[in-house]
Amino acid sequence: MKKAFLLLLCSWSLFGAEVLKVSSNAKLLAVSHDLTRRWQVNDKLCVMKNDKPEVCGTVIKVKEKFCILKLKKENNLIARGDKVVFEVSEKKAVILVQPEVVSSVPAVLSDPFHLLSIGGAVGLQIIYPSLHFQRIIEPVFSLGFMPSYLNIQSSTKTLTSVSLLATFNFYPKEFFKEFWIMAAGGIAIMSTVSGGGEQQAAPFQSLLTIGYRFKLNQQFVIGVAGGVQYLKDPKFVGLDLNGTGFQPLGLADFGVNF
Repeated sequence: MKKAFLLLLCSWSLFGAEVLKVSSNAKLLAVSHDLTRRWQVNDKLCVMKNDKPEVCGTVIKVKEKFCILKLKKENNLIARGDKVVFEVSEKKAVILVQPEVVSSVPAVLSDPFHLLSIGGAVGLQIIYPSLHFQRIIEPVFSLGFMPSYLNIQSSTKTLTSVSLLATFNFYPKEFFKEFWIMAAGGIAIMSTVSGGGEQQAAPFQSLLTIGYRFKLNQQFVIGVAGGVQYLKDPKFVGLDLNGTGFQPLGLADFGVNF
């Protein structure tokens, strides 16, 4: 056992795999590959704290630059930069003393982590509902799709708008948690009825926000953000929209990650 532990410490210092990201539920980690081999699905790894294994788990997903490690139990002490090694009980630990050729074939990543949130946005001088689906593509980045709906009615006019935006999100701390930057772009499919006539347009729409996501428990988060929105003027005849051009924007949502 003593020899195995010394081997473990040696492998840690030589190859330097470490935690890149911690999920909101503190059970899923993004871990870098070591310098001699690529982690493989079902590898048993341990996260080190004070030169001792703090918690261990199993590799469930693999990508070219990192793998996803599912811990045996939740551990809120794990942080970015913690060292990761093979579990001492695994025979594969001895492999680390000999360099292994890394295949040139990219590793395959199965379904990554997601966030689905529902909320509202304050823009165009009114509150309108939105839905946002995100998918992690790298340890700190996610791509998303955010549709929203707007309907304004008066005695003589009706304005309906469905926005379809693609989003790019940056999370420097944890998956779908804490500091958050989002950029988005797409179209707003707009229709207006006034005086018996109908007009339609699909102007360009974009937004940029900075916000924060609060963790409620292992799966649920609340997000708030503020920024700026741009909507190109559709130039409807007989109707002036006050929310075109650059306008301030606020967002709030409730989401579940899975």
